[in-house]
Amino acid sequence: MYAPPAMTDSTAAPAPRGSGASEGLELVVFDGGSLRRLALPPRGEVTVGRGDEADLRVEEPSVSRVHARFRGGKEPTVEDLGSSNGTRVAGVALEAHVPHAIAADLVVVIGDLQVVVRERRAPNAPPPASLPQGSMSAVHRLVDLVAPSDLAVLVLGETGVGKEVIAHRIHERSKRKDGPLLFLNCAALPEQTLESELFGHEKGAFTGAAASKPGLLESADGGTVVLDEVGEMPLPVQAKLLRALDAGEITRLGAVKPRKIDVRVVAATNRDLGAMVEEGTFRADLLYRLDGMTIHVPPLRDRREEIRGLTEKFAGAVAVSEAALKKLEAHTWPGNVRELKKVVERAAVLAAGGAIDADHIVLRSASVAAASASAPLKTAAPLRDERERAEIEAIQEALASCNGNQTRAAEKLGIARRTLIEKLDRYGLPRPRKT
Repeated sequence: MYAPPAMTDSTAAPAPRGSGASEGLELVVFDGGSLRRLALPPRGEVTVGRGDEADLRVEEPSVSRVHARFRGGKEPTVEDLGSSNGTRVAGVALEAHVPHAIAADLVVVIGDLQVVVRERRAPNAPPPASLPQGSMSAVHRLVDLVAPSDLAVLVLGETGVGKEVIAHRIHERSKRKDGPLLFLNCAALPEQTLESELFGHEKGAFTGAAASKPGLLESADGGTVVLDEVGEMPLPVQAKLLRALDAGEITRLGAVKPRKIDVRVVAATNRDLGAMVEEGTFRADLLYRLDGMTIHVPPLRDRREEIRGLTEKFAGAVAVSEAALKKLEAHTWPGNVRELKKVVERAAVLAAGGAIDADHIVLRSASVAAASASAPLKTAAPLRDERERAEIEAIQEALASCNGNQTRAAEKLGIARRTLIEKLDRYGLPRPRKT
């Protein structure tokens, strides 16, 4: 995670009782349309409530005048102060006036207000070099806790781990579930097109703008916007996005009058945004704005217990043998869930109506898969190996697209059916069974 110092908000909060400024934890809330942060002191306490006497005063009507007390230090706690609507930690209601231990990446619900407890980092400190890994059940619990709030969420993880699935789950469990859910891949568009897609444009704003068009942020009003590959967003667009989110309004390209927007942002990336801030390629203030809560999605190799369930889901009505499952469980899956889905779907085609067996599971080597999923290898493989790999993938794609029909697949590849069979035998690829 990557957080600003103390508190960022247009409304200043009274200084908390106690002494010093905490290097440990901070509270993050989205209240009254603004994102607010307050550091827990290493000694002393912070109270949250609607009354003027609270250290962190909020507008949420379900919160009592002085609702809860947070204490920092080596053993931080939260305590319900006899509130009307209670305080919950991990879904469990707290007994009044009994301190409860808290830690980073925890959501405390006071009344209906979500208070995120998270690690506080220095303004220019990069995040930890390695991302913490955990089970998907822990990820889903965190999603379910943070989803009802309006906090921006930053979803981090390797390519193919299912960050889009997490974004869907956040939206479906939020109060915005009946509103739009719109996705934008920031890496797929040049700067001017990306800006137009985000903010919209008026007729004649640029060459080719034959008609006015609302942007993604405007079209998603009342809903959720998912910014995929946000680390690829150019700096000028980053600056405009930050202004739009802070002001709650956008101005279309070529327009003068701003338009109000009400959107929640979920940003996803496999990039190290903290390192990009250090390099000057990502704005620190935008990172603060997007990082209301960080959710790390672990790679598939760290949650192998899910491979069987995912395989059965992707295979549908097609049975999968134990030998095939064991082969899948032994693979390192550098392409993560996306790679598993593709492998299982191909295997189902090759099985041609029968059960998927081990010989229908065609896996690329870890080095080849990792290279294709990220950057090219520094040392190129021998040309023959590259050609063979490309030929194998072309054969697999053709068979899959033709539902295992070898004659049609051969026609698609531009070769004779006998040549296709010879190549299947040469590369040790299973022949699809006849249905």
